[in-house]
Amino acid sequence: MFFERHLENILKSFIPNITDPNQVLELIPLCKEYVWKLEVDQFLPPVKLDQKEEEDDFSDSGRDFGLSEVSMHHYDLGVLITALPHLEQLNLTYGVKDCGMNFEWNLFNFTHQDCYNLAVALKKCHNLKDGGKQLLEGLMDNKILTEFDLRLAEVGQESEYLINQILQANQERARLRSLQCPSVKPL
Repeated sequence: MFFERHLENILKSFIPNITDPNQVLELIPLCKEYVWKLEVDQFLPPVKLDQKEEEDDFSDSGRDFGLSEVSMHHYDLGVLITALPHLEQLNLTYGVKDCGMNFEWNLFNFTHQDCYNLAVALKKCHNLKDGGKQLLEGLMDNKILTEFDLRLAEVGQESEYLINQILQANQERARLRSLQCPSVKPL
């Protein structure tokens, strides 16, 4: 449990483009046999410099090479998740806790690259338990989701049915494709 909490705290405080990724990678050999569950309730986005600071820090030639643009992607969990052989539960929240007066909507962005990195990592992690019911909690208030593909996921039939009910209740037009449960028809 200590290693789980320690790893969670490192991930919660990790700032892309500032924190050294080796800080996480060096911890893997020590904790990989003891981590069964990870609950990361915040992923900090990269820090973007103020416009004035950018003008002071970068020369004109630096802008030509795109150095003034900061990637808005969060920490890529691919290496970490695949290196934890006993990981059964993974609870992630891509957002920031206690941001107070520094609130900005971009603190809660989940980019396409974040989604792709997470999908690749989850495909390589074979010990995760069926999380369909937990997934429902996150989908309850989602009014933007238009397509949810579960073809390659090992989601139980009951969970898949419940996910389908949430998607049907969604105000937007949603479509669920699945090969596991042929009785569930796309909208």
